[in-house]
Amino acid sequence: MFAGKWHCSGDFDSGNQPYPGDQGFDHWFANKSNFGKDPATFKRNGDDVGKVQGWMSEIVVDEAIQWLDQRDETKPFFTCLWFSEPHTPVVAADEFQALYKNEAALNAAKATSYGGEQVKRNPKWDKLPLYYGCVTMLDHHIGRLLTFLDDRDLSDNTIVVFTSDNGPEHRTPTCFGSPGDLRGAKGHIHEGGIRVPGIVRWPGKIKAGAESSEPINGTDWLPTLSAAAGVISHTDGRVIDGANVLPALVDGRHVSRERPMMWWLWHARGGYEVAMRDGDYKMVATMLPQVDPGAVADARQPADWTIMEFIKQAELGRFELFNVAGDGSEITNLAEDEPDRFETTKKKMVALHAEIRAEGPVYELGRKKKSQ
Repeated sequence: MFAGKWHCSGDFDSGNQPYPGDQGFDHWFANKSNFGKDPATFKRNGDDVGKVQGWMSEIVVDEAIQWLDQRDETKPFFTCLWFSEPHTPVVAADEFQALYKNEAALNAAKATSYGGEQVKRNPKWDKLPLYYGCVTMLDHHIGRLLTFLDDRDLSDNTIVVFTSDNGPEHRTPTCFGSPGDLRGAKGHIHEGGIRVPGIVRWPGKIKAGAESSEPINGTDWLPTLSAAAGVISHTDGRVIDGANVLPALVDGRHVSRERPMMWWLWHARGGYEVAMRDGDYKMVATMLPQVDPGAVADARQPADWTIMEFIKQAELGRFELFNVAGDGSEITNLAEDEPDRFETTKKKMVALHAEIRAEGPVYELGRKKKSQ
């Protein structure tokens, strides 16, 4: 079952690109974008729903609880909920904003470090209750879902994973999240853009309050949840990029990986669009050719290329290597200090990038850009 923001296709309303049902969800309730309140753009299993009352997290949790309440209790279940809070527009019900309309909240926010030089800030301090209230509202509605699982005696046999898809937004006056000492933020391929916290709950299996610094990638959840459910994966010869991370979650052990972790955002800002982590080492690279490679702003493909041509044809260049276990701010490029490792990691990255690029689908994602 899927509910939430479905931002995987460029034309949500046309039906020409995949919906959640095309990705294996037998029930889905999806919206094409973020919203403040009372949206009229949700689809349920392909049909327009019309206007729905409520906030994003409220609506999504309501759908999940209703589906769980009516499911076939003889079968296992999987739910995937994609909230938009605290994405812009950053909004919240008055009751949650009211918690932060005080000097203590303002002073705590002003004392927070908001990142390095790549993190652009234009805070409007009077908007602070909106952001904090938005996060608290999300927390409240997720709490409703966890309470439902508790009340139905489902918690001990249910794995709950909560995490984010990217680092904190930093360009709008209503965003107050912080990457701490990490380099970059949302939109960057550096650690501030891709390293985010996560919470996993599995009572009786994962010790409450336990912490792990083992890196986990989104591709890890397929093999991990399959292993937890005792499912033998039939992949028809397909390569699975992720690893089973249960050893780290349950026993605090190291995760054994056959393949490095890869991140790729064709329009990333900060000068780099692709990253690969292999052990403690991380390599970043730029997609070439492009307009003004290395620019702080979002990457731009050549004027006579479409977005899809850029994704499918650009090669990697401008490689840099970091040891992010001890240099999370990615200050020291190790290309000259460790030339053998640099060359070995570069070859791995080029090969993995080419493999993923070849396997990826082709969508119509826009016309050629005009020269600027």
